[in-house]
Amino acid sequence: MCLALWASALSAQTHWSVNPHDYQYDMSVYYSLSNGETPVGNLSDYEVAAFVGNVCRGVGKVETQTGTNGTTLTYGFLKVYSNVASGETVTFKYYLNGQEKPISGQVISFVNLGLEGLPSNPHVFNLEVTYILGDVNGDGEIDLTDAVMIFDYYMGEEMTGFIEAAADFNSDGDIDLTDVVSVFDYYMNQ
Repeated sequence: MCLALWASALSAQTHWSVNPHDYQYDMSVYYSLSNGETPVGNLSDYEVAAFVGNVCRGVGKVETQTGTNGTTLTYGFLKVYSNVASGETVTFKYYLNGQEKPISGQVISFVNLGLEGLPSNPHVFNLEVTYILGDVNGDGEIDLTDAVMIFDYYMGEEMTGFIEAAADFNSDGDIDLTDVVSVFDYYMNQ
């Protein structure tokens, strides 16, 4: 029994935290996440939080509802807290794979008891996908590791952490040996 409680407590741990008792007011935000036109595959992989300045004011959780017609809705929900009844600027960040990133261009104005989105029509947060062309492992450098990873990808190997969009170094629409050679040449001549 203790082990089950411990496992449950661990699964509830989050990257960010907020104490709702520190605030007088709150508003609700229902959200979904997308990468451009494509909704993210597993919303539970992402943690979303609301901020005023650098202070965390709410942490999202994933909820699922089954409608009377049998359809299932999955969405994110978070309460945003404040001690000012209205007017504070709220920004958002997400946490994924050990990295914290801002959700650019997603700003709302706090309103006590306000509502942003609905479970059936959530506010869509577009996650900014950033990468350096040629840096397929996302370590911030274009080096021999990237050239080898592009080659392995070209040969059909499955890889975790491979940024496919960064692999087409010459931007010709294909990931091929030309990209491997181009990344290698770039590394040798930088």
